Amino acid sequence: MTRRARLRAAGLALAGVLGGGTSMRAQVQVGSETQLSLNGSVSTGYSGSMTNEGPDSHGLTFGGTGNLSGSFHSPQFLSFDVAPFFNQSRNNSNYQSITDSSGVIASANLFGGSQFPGYFNFSKIYNSDSNYAVPGLANYATNGNAETFGLGWSAHFKKLPSLTVGYQQGSTDYSLYGTQEDSFSNFHSVFGNANYTIDGFHLTGGIRYSNGSSLYPVIAAGEAPEKSNSDTTTYTLSMSRSIAWEGSSWVNFTRNSTGYDSLGLSSSQTADVVTGGLVLRPTRKLTTQVSADYDDNLAGSIFQTVTSTGAIVPVALTGEPSHSWGLLGSAEYSLLPGLYLGGTISHRQQLFLGTSYDSNSFSGSVNYGHSLLGGQFTAGATVTQSSYSTNGESMLGLLTNAIYIRRFGAWAVSGSFGYSQNVQTILIAYTTSGYSYSSSVNRRVGRWTWTGGASGSRSVLSQAQGTTTTTQGYSTGLSGRWLGVSGGYSKSSGNGLVTPTGIVTPPPGVPPTLLTPVFYGGTSYSASVGSSPMRGLSITGTYVQSRSNTAGEGLSSNNNTQQAYVYLNYRFRKVYFNSGYSRLLQGFSASGLTPTLVSTYYFGVSRWFKAF
Repeated sequence: MTRRARLRAAGLALAGVLGGGTSMRAQVQVGSETQLSLNGSVSTGYSGSMTNEGPDSHGLTFGGTGNLSGSFHSPQFLSFDVAPFFNQSRNNSNYQSITDSSGVIASANLFGGSQFPGYFNFSKIYNSDSNYAVPGLANYATNGNAETFGLGWSAHFKKLPSLTVGYQQGSTDYSLYGTQEDSFSNFHSVFGNANYTIDGFHLTGGIRYSNGSSLYPVIAAGEAPEKSNSDTTTYTLSMSRSIAWEGSSWVNFTRNSTGYDSLGLSSSQTADVVTGGLVLRPTRKLTTQVSADYDDNLAGSIFQTVTSTGAIVPVALTGEPSHSWGLLGSAEYSLLPGLYLGGTISHRQQLFLGTSYDSNSFSGSVNYGHSLLGGQFTAGATVTQSSYSTNGESMLGLLTNAIYIRRFGAWAVSGSFGYSQNVQTILIAYTTSGYSYSSSVNRRVGRWTWTGGASGSRSVLSQAQGTTTTTQGYSTGLSGRWLGVSGGYSKSSGNGLVTPTGIVTPPPGVPPTLLTPVFYGGTSYSASVGSSPMRGLSITGTYVQSRSNTAGEGLSSNNNTQQAYVYLNYRFRKVYFNSGYSRLLQGFSASGLTPTLVSTYYFGVSRWFKAF
């Protein structure tokens, strides 16, 4: 196409967008039972893309969004919503994609006003951006496709149990920029629940089955990519009833069966857990509770806790016996308004992979919440004395937290702090210690508002080396009527588990022997600016940089991502003039490849319409 032909096509497209919708009817009748509403936008413009992994591209682009909603007969009989979009990117819309993304999102509700309501949902999205997360740091960018589908039905009877059944599935395939590796995850899930109330007893039960498979990026997994498969079946049954003294009682039963195949190792675990107890409030100020629990496969429960995160867990548990049971009694007394005193007595025994543990614990607590020095203050402290007959040791545990919020003239401040020492975890052979803090401040300065914040945390599994996790974060910003700027810094380090969507911190108290962790550490910087210098005009810009390192078995990687976005939008009546620029530089040393560089730009026009 010649230059003149391209200009002519652009002019015709622009005229079509600007004039689009003027001939559309205000209302459309579709029979006597159907009510419809349609709105959206159409757009055209010129865009280009430059990358070091292929040829550059540029040219005219067309796109749009729509939202068709309506009902048949009545909204309680059938209501639906369909939202397609085509060629939408971060440069010319709110869709979070460097490259143009297209897809559709749909949902429907059937018989909503009856005893038998049902629902349906579906989405399919192509060429969209997503994130691969590292705790405490800016996310790394991925690109791929995603699809979900689900449906369900309920039956509500007056004198019979109420039933609910449903099915959901989803899949994602993506590539992590800078690796040229394809990864994926998918799942299928089916469930059924029932509940019934008879003679004051509330009964509930259910079953859920799910399975899934995943392929993880090599830079996170620490070795060659390999597919993992898992399936879980969960049965639940519970009964509760209100009793005298404003009390309640309950009994719960759960059976959880998990199968896992990862990195050449497979394992299958089934755990039955029973809990029960009662709560009594003999006086207005006194609340008491007694409870008990039993787990016939403690090792299996811990294993299932880890696999529920979606993580790779290449470990096969031994066949040695494992179980846990415990008793707990507690009381809380309101001494004064806002002041509560409490006490707890507990006994727990555990047999974990052939080793026996047991403890007796006594704790006292105080919690206070009231106005203080012109602000609102909330604090609590719990001291626990635990003795272990296995080794004859005793240990003092401490758990504290405090929050304070107050305004000082033009200043508004808030802060919180928490500290823990020797706090028992899932397995009583392990304890955690650590602290966390956060603070924020803002002040009005003339027509401007300044804000600042800081937060941090540190957690240590006391019985294992290399399990310390730390985070730090700082931010500041200044905003006025037409301009806002902000910046931030974060730093984190620790160990985590690999999942399809990133690295997650392990559940507390999980024995390190069950894990093959990935160690990470790094820093992130961010800055953003937004301005509305005149009516209808908005300009936004963002820059994020993150540097980290990850290390697993047999592999370490130095990782870097830099992401910059600038977007301009000017609205004149129903017409929007848009332009944008994005740049992504992302690389991982473990891939052995040159970092990926992708730059895109766009400028064009779009028109909002409401057809009917």
